This record gives sequence, C-alpha cells and structure tokens, in this order.
Amino acid sequence: MIEDKTISIEELKTLLEASEKEKKALLKLALHDLRSPMNKLFALVGLFKMSDQPLTDEQKGYLNKMELVISDGLGRMRNLMDLKVFEEASGANTETLFENINIGKLVHKVIREYIPDAARKNIELSFVEKNISLSTDRISLLRILDQLISNAIKFSPESSKILVEVETRNEDFLVHVTDGGRGIAEEEIPNLYQKFTPLSTRATGGESSTGIGLFIALWMARKIGGSIDYTNNNKSVFTLRLPRVSLA
Repeated sequence: MIEDKTISIEELKTLLEASEKEKKALLKLALHDLRSPMNKLFALVGLFKMSDQPLTDEQKGYLNKMELVISDGLGRMRNLMDLKVFEEASGANTETLFENINIGKLVHKVIREYIPDAARKNIELSFVEKNISLSTDRISLLRILDQLISNAIKFSPESSKILVEVETRNEDFLVHVTDGGRGIAEEEIPNLYQKFTPLSTRATGGESSTGIGLFIALWMARKIGGSIDYTNNNKSVFTLRLPRVSLA
C-alpha cells in the first residue's frame, strides 16, 4: 500500500510562513551579531590613529580607508534592519511617539557625528543652527537625517562642501541637504526611491550602495506625515518636508 504524502494548500502555506519567519529571525540575529565586532573594529582603528607612535602618510591612508569600509558596512546593516522593520510594519498600524523637538539642535547633533567621515574626504559640512521646534517622532527623524547626510558624504567628491539648511515655509518645516556632487541623471530620477535600484551615480570614496537607503528614508518621512523632494541644481538637493501640525 502506497502512503499518500500529498499536503493541502493550507499546510503548504503554514510551512512557507514558518520558513519565512525563521529566515527573518536568522537575519536579525546575524545582523545583531555582526554589528558588535564591526563596532569594535571601528574603535580599534581609532585607537591606532591616536597612538603615540608616529604614522607614515601611507599608514594613515590605510587607516582612513579601513574606517570608511567599516562605517559603510555599519550603514548597510542599519539599512537592512530598517528594511526588516518596514516589511514587518507594512499593512499594520506602526507606532510613533510624537514629542516636541528642536530640529536645529537635532540636525546639529547628526552633523557632529558625521564630521569624521566628512574629514576623511576633506569635505566641509556647513550648517547654520536655527532655533526651530516641531512635534514629531524623534527616532524616525534621526534615521531620515542620518540617511540624507551620509548619502551626501558618500556621493560628494573630495574637498567639496555639503550645505544643510533648516527653515519654515508656510505650513511646513524644511531641511535641505545639498551635496557637492554633480546631481542625478534626469532619466533616473523616477527610480530614486525604488527599493534595490542603485543608480549610475557612483560613490566617490569606493563606498557601496544597497539601493534601499532613500526608500527607507521616504517611508519613514511618510510615516510621520512628511515627504522628501529632490531637485537638481547642478548639485543634488534633497528636501525633507514636515508638517507644522503633528499627526499625534
């Protein structure tokens, strides 16, 4: 007698869902486990640079490149974690915590964190702090600013300038990030926020691109009632637009 080993569609669906759940759990674990040694490597390179032992220009160059590679890897991990959050939140009511935030001070905080990355490419980060406050979700806003400023550094050539400006206009708060690059080809602008769609514009320091950073940034902006616009003024200008009135 031959045993019937066929399974129903419902059973197959259950197996697939379990497999997908296991895959996501493994990805989360892998990203978490990898991030710790990467952070330690980043700190170790910093200690080498602060050593009392004199370093040759060649050695300093290698350490700078190591920092860029590690920083780039950590950024890719953050983007993959954000993508995982997006996939889990799709179709659900995602929770946001609105609070009163001084956006000028928050932008200044993010810029300070990126000064070492900019310095490695001799890029000037310019920002005039303004005392402007709004009600929004701090975590989402931080990740959006993080993405826009890190992208500006990634695609700006050495010895260029990045300008970050904050202003209010009508019923909106605006944050403009202008990089030192040559802008994005007009025919590629419709694909700017598409997931896993790298553009022909290449990073100037050999950094990699996953094609999900701007996709995640736009999703987070929309989650808090905002948007991200792009204009090409012989340079790339990304504008984060947030409403004056909170959605809380």
